[in-house]
Amino acid sequence: MEVSKVHFIPQRSKRDIFGIPVLSFLFKNRYMLFFYRAFTLFLLIYAIIYGFANPTKENLFTTAVFWSIFWPFFMVITLPTLGNVFCMICPHGFVGKYISKVGLKLRPPKWLANPYIGLIGLNIIAYWFILYTFPQVLRHPFITALFFFFFTMLSILFFFLFRGMAYCKYICPIGSVNTSFARVGTLWLSTYQEECKTCKKPDCALACPYELNPSKFDQRNSMANCTLCMECAHACDAVKLEVRNFGNSLYKDIKMPKEWEVWVYILLVGVITITMRFHHGLSRSAIGEHMPWNVVGRYLQNLFGLPKFVDMSGLVAMLMGLSIALLLSLGSFWLISRLYKIDYNRVFLTVGYAFAPLMIVGGLSHVLEFFFIEYYHNIVNGFSQAFGFGINVEPLAKRGEPWLMVFRVFPFIAGFWSLHILWQRVKFLGVNKRVLAYLLASSLPVFYLLLSAVQIWVMLNFPPAYHHHSH
Repeated sequence: MEVSKVHFIPQRSKRDIFGIPVLSFLFKNRYMLFFYRAFTLFLLIYAIIYGFANPTKENLFTTAVFWSIFWPFFMVITLPTLGNVFCMICPHGFVGKYISKVGLKLRPPKWLANPYIGLIGLNIIAYWFILYTFPQVLRHPFITALFFFFFTMLSILFFFLFRGMAYCKYICPIGSVNTSFARVGTLWLSTYQEECKTCKKPDCALACPYELNPSKFDQRNSMANCTLCMECAHACDAVKLEVRNFGNSLYKDIKMPKEWEVWVYILLVGVITITMRFHHGLSRSAIGEHMPWNVVGRYLQNLFGLPKFVDMSGLVAMLMGLSIALLLSLGSFWLISRLYKIDYNRVFLTVGYAFAPLMIVGGLSHVLEFFFIEYYHNIVNGFSQAFGFGINVEPLAKRGEPWLMVFRVFPFIAGFWSLHILWQRVKFLGVNKRVLAYLLASSLPVFYLLLSAVQIWVMLNFPPAYHHHSH
């Protein structure tokens, strides 16, 4: 199982981690990759079985695996730092690669080859809508196990039927999310172009189960649906994995921009970031009951006589957050296109990439704070329960402790970083009076920054009476 010596590279670039033995072993070695994937597959299967066998709330393990490790902690930590290493070790993709080899290898129909199915249908609607409107449903161990069992079976079906890892590209609820936000991180897969010039056949592309061509990634300034599975690196030694500057591709012209990438940035900053600032942030303050989403939510709750397990305030907050994100981003794009006589799609696909850091970098504030408040003891106690370790730990911190405020810096890093990228990307429009275009396009990140500042001010001046709140 040695790496092929096709186009053997005796001297790799200083940024190429394949040239550093330890890092090459961790990121490229077949046995290490197999170990990562087998381990996550074991956790997936065991957590599902454990959830079915122990369906009561006393089961800590199942919910800890899915809601404290996989998402949001591990994914939100790795995407803005390393890149898409979550998909690199994904158990669904691991199993799917083998199933696809014996499957029917059909080409998915056009209506199904649509990343919005996973993004809108299975991420926003099947997860976030349920989470905000029925907050306790997905936190129940049995429902959690059933949820992931469904997606596991769905992935197996798609891998068997269709070629090109269609499930990961179009159906997976975090597939398009991960590959979009991977642009923020540092890892970039490409090839040594001087070797590619003499290449008679693209071994890297032929080996890719996702039907991608790594030799074109630099030229297009896009890794497309790459999951860093490393099959290309095993087929040709001219493949490299470099550590580049954070958000490197976002500062350059993108030759083949994808609409769904920009929609990921806009929709999720509305559905996740702004909504959480509303419902899980400002709502917990002493004046939370006077917030508009709570006022409207209570009215609707009483009007329709809905039971307590339905949270109309959460739904209203999500709809408000989504509406604000759409209005500020799409409205500014429309104004720029009208004022400068530029095609709207060009503005959308050029400027929209500047919003990439908002949700994923700003999300570090939430996951790091909640590691100390909730995730740490959930993970340790859950694993202790499932494997009989006999360990019981308490949270590392309590909600409201002043030192946790240090993590509130990340939304401001995200907002100002987005503005910095935006200044560069407005250049690609080639317009006069660039400052005006920049000011219009900056409405979403400016709102994001103001909202983050207002939340801190409100929480300091109207502190909440803290209670347990599960994410």
